[in-house]
Amino acid sequence: MQVPRVVTARRWAQWVTATAVAVIGVRFTLWAGAHLAGRWPDVARPPGVEGFLPINAMLGLRHLVETGVVDAVHPAGLAIFLGICLMSLVVAKSFCSHMCPVGLLSELLGRLGVRLVGRSLTAPKWIDLPLRSLKFLLLGFFVWAIWLQMTPPAVEAFLASPYARVADVKMWMFFAEPTRVTIAVIGALVIGSVFLRDLWCRYLCPYGALLGVLGRFAPLKVRRRPDLCTDCRACTRACPARLPVHALQRMASVECTSCQDCVAACPVNGCLAVRPAGVRTVIARPAVVVAVALGVYLLTVGAFRVTGRWHTAITEAEYHARIEDIRSPVYSHVGGRPMTEPVPTDRAAAGVPGHDTADPRRATIVR
Repeated sequence: MQVPRVVTARRWAQWVTATAVAVIGVRFTLWAGAHLAGRWPDVARPPGVEGFLPINAMLGLRHLVETGVVDAVHPAGLAIFLGICLMSLVVAKSFCSHMCPVGLLSELLGRLGVRLVGRSLTAPKWIDLPLRSLKFLLLGFFVWAIWLQMTPPAVEAFLASPYARVADVKMWMFFAEPTRVTIAVIGALVIGSVFLRDLWCRYLCPYGALLGVLGRFAPLKVRRRPDLCTDCRACTRACPARLPVHALQRMASVECTSCQDCVAACPVNGCLAVRPAGVRTVIARPAVVVAVALGVYLLTVGAFRVTGRWHTAITEAEYHARIEDIRSPVYSHVGGRPMTEPVPTDRAAAGVPGHDTADPRRATIVR
């Protein structure tokens, strides 16, 4: 089995994004590590780290829809989440194949597997279909919990809770101080992805499930012209989503990520291309499609930056005080409910923002 060709522009987009994520990770590690050690950091907190808080972003989106107010604690997370959703609403599920660092890692691990054993393993249909439903069950749980189970006051309380204010640091600590179970699970996913391409993406990622649903409404999808098709099936062999591309006129499946591997594999110019419905001629080269998808994302994020909705309202002094005490039960949540925040005398005297020092038994978060 040959390793399929990849659209060069898409691969560049993936590597640029992965590099940006790595830089954010390093900067955030230096920033959080300094605060945890009781020192003031030499680098600023990178707002882009909020892209790793999708659940908080979903809560922020609901808050925005209901109140028209952008969450001041993690505005960059909301901007990134909206950008990802919008680009996948224009070019179907394109974030997964154009920007997602986990998607890039999955691709590279799958290609390694092809080189090692000559092919990728394929689960039988009777196992593959129920396994693919897992990511939709996870998505359904988050939708139920955030949009149906929580009341608007509960959403606002969670967004302003002690836990939410340091959720990025809690997320970093999860990976920086992994348990044996965490290491075992991540190791199993990495090894499994070598032999079964896109193991996480195909079966478990609720983010991908959401973008797949949004992609169903996207005007730009991969479409095939049957009059030009030679039935060589190179497209089907190249498709990482294992779709029968040679037998479809449009790739409307929630599994299609618009990666255009099938377009790159097709020997007939114009047979396969990303184009809107009713357009038979090729309207854009693969690189242009990549640029359109990335452009939607960058415009969305840029709008937040230009309007001053990118940086958190939490001050460095508040972060310093909270992170030093981050192992306190206050910075946890049980059953999705944030803890209340008692105010010790020393912290109240220190003037930590967001605390009502009038009542030493409880604290009111000021947003």
